[in-house]
Amino acid sequence: MMNKLLYTRYLGQLNNYAHQAPNKKALILLGYIQRDFIQYYRHAEFDAGITFIDSNIQHNRHLLKTLTQEQMIAQLHSFVDDLAHEGIQNHVEIYPFMALQQRYHAQLRAATMVDYQLWVRTIVHDFGQLMTVDGLSFSNRLESTLDIIYYINAHLYEKLTVKDVLQHASQYCNPAKAQRDFSHEMKMSISDFITVQRMQEAQRLLVKTDDAIKDIAKKLNFYDLNDFSKRFKRKIGMSPMAYRKEYQ
Repeated sequence: MMNKLLYTRYLGQLNNYAHQAPNKKALILLGYIQRDFIQYYRHAEFDAGITFIDSNIQHNRHLLKTLTQEQMIAQLHSFVDDLAHEGIQNHVEIYPFMALQQRYHAQLRAATMVDYQLWVRTIVHDFGQLMTVDGLSFSNRLESTLDIIYYINAHLYEKLTVKDVLQHASQYCNPAKAQRDFSHEMKMSISDFITVQRMQEAQRLLVKTDDAIKDIAKKLNFYDLNDFSKRFKRKIGMSPMAYRKEYQ
């Protein structure tokens, strides 16, 4: 990690940072710490990453004291999402990352007081255990499963059905076997995986854009707004509007 550029070191030299109010500086700082930590996380250097986080927090404790509990909880939600995203991008079996992500979101929604460093250590420990198991490897994983994953991700904004996916898979292998292998490998059906990916994209659009919820439903090819809202609430545990208000 010695040759890695850690942006946190240069925060104090940034004009835009130096002139912000203390609580805003604290949020920017946590964002930079989070971004730099990902470099440790990707290399499974969890102890070094925790040390990096602790040292930066200790050095800037006066800033962090200006944050409310709600602001710290919101930042922890973001931290969980970043770690889950990295795991999903680099593992074939993504469900454990999604399950852990949703579990932490539920716990944080129920929390009223948080010890930020303790939560970070626990979150890193749990996601770190997943990161060290079954990393993405083209040499020992099922190529048909990988191909299906990439095909689905590339066509999320289209009217994608299981039949479409299997027609694509039939170009390279037996589609029935590909479907069985996918279910065995991913611990979910192709149909469920399509739904999970669409829901994740819906979550991203709700937080990162100002698109109307009905437009997001249309973009992702749900039957209508009511269908989208029902499916979203069943999977995520809250309505699209409530999710946007909480995380945007």
